[in-house]
Amino acid sequence: MSGFGPSTTTAQRAAPDPTKHVNYVLGMVLGVDDFTQEFAYLSERDRWLARDLLGYGTAWGLAITAGLGSRGPEVRVAPGVALSPRGQLVRVTPAQCASLNDWLLAQGTTVDARVVAGVLRLWVVLSYRDCETDSVPVPGEPCRTEDDSMAPSRRTDDFKLEFRLAPPEEPTEEQAVRDLVRWLRAHMEVVPDATGTATLADLLTALRAAVVQPSPLSPETDWLLDTSPAAPLRVYAGDVESFLRAALRVWATELRALWRPNWLGEAQGCQQPVNALPASDVDCVLLAAVDVPVVKELGGGNWKVKDATPIVIDEASRPFLWHLRLMQEWALAGLARDTTAVHRPASLPDYLMVAAGTVPMDPAGDAKSAYNGLKAYAVGAADGKVSFTFNGYANKPDTWQYVIKPLLVANTAVQAPTVYLVAFDEKGFTLQVFDKGLVVPSATLIKLQVVLEVSQYFLKPVTLR
Repeated sequence: MSGFGPSTTTAQRAAPDPTKHVNYVLGMVLGVDDFTQEFAYLSERDRWLARDLLGYGTAWGLAITAGLGSRGPEVRVAPGVALSPRGQLVRVTPAQCASLNDWLLAQGTTVDARVVAGVLRLWVVLSYRDCETDSVPVPGEPCRTEDDSMAPSRRTDDFKLEFRLAPPEEPTEEQAVRDLVRWLRAHMEVVPDATGTATLADLLTALRAAVVQPSPLSPETDWLLDTSPAAPLRVYAGDVESFLRAALRVWATELRALWRPNWLGEAQGCQQPVNALPASDVDCVLLAAVDVPVVKELGGGNWKVKDATPIVIDEASRPFLWHLRLMQEWALAGLARDTTAVHRPASLPDYLMVAAGTVPMDPAGDAKSAYNGLKAYAVGAADGKVSFTFNGYANKPDTWQYVIKPLLVANTAVQAPTVYLVAFDEKGFTLQVFDKGLVVPSATLIKLQVVLEVSQYFLKPVTLR
């Protein structure tokens, strides 16, 4: 009977649907498939939440360094955690190291075509994997081998660190997010004066017009055209918040769906089975590109690391995630300031001049010779008032105050003029002009010029730019 060998028959099971969970009913007998299905549902919900609401990249640690180890030059990865594009948490511990010469020896001639000017560029890539552990006895048929009578009872999280000869495919959504931010920064020119500025409809029309529609026939190299529109839109400083809210609403409701990978497939609902995308090499995190100087061994043998030449680590394309506490502190201490305000560098005194010049009271007049954009922007119809502003003006009376020094240029249109400072508001300051005790009408005001000097003194320290 020695001709019998181990024989097993296992039915091929379909992958569990990650959108289904077990409906527990009294009297129901639960089997392996039920527990597998429940785990698939719960774990996919976690990944779904992470990828849709957080993003992907290095969360902490995983610093890349190069040094000399017991087996020659090596690349080292510190302990840390990353989130993969699919939303899978990957934990590395303890610190890892890889001998470059051993790796080159194992590759043989496959790296020949990749060496350029004596340098081989490698990409350090991190992926998630798991493995079966903790074998236990299981019931079964007689005449089994010892291996057939044991089965792993646990799966444990693990990771895979590897060198690749080509960069991993960066998620399209990640590239589109970066392009969106670059586009908004390049095409919104914030100005202190509302005259001639863009409307909200102008911005949203320009944003939609800049979109490069995805096409399966051509690889994507751009997502929002940098040259559309050709010139930045002038946006009034008071409109920036509402404009950004609207632009990001368009991103969330219209644009993100163009480039977001659909990990759960197209099907959805009770009558349509879901075909989730299988695990693949795309679900990985780039840690760094490493430029390794290499030489051939004597006699044209294997490649090895060139001695005394530094290994260069490039992390410019590495994605990373800020955690919520960092974002909270950044919002409170880093961004909670008026970006249009003139902030005092530490080297400047408590009192300084911020605007000056001889400027016309006519908002349409030529004020190009004035310092720091000082100009009139509004003239009252019959109250003798003229409003002025300058670059970086901000009404912050609890932090700093302005001193306005006006002097009218002589003009036969007025005989005995007097000038008063009457108000500061969110856009600028207002002067009022009288002639012999009577307000000067606007038709006369726009013929006048005023010599102005605006000084600023600080009441308390302010956030540095």
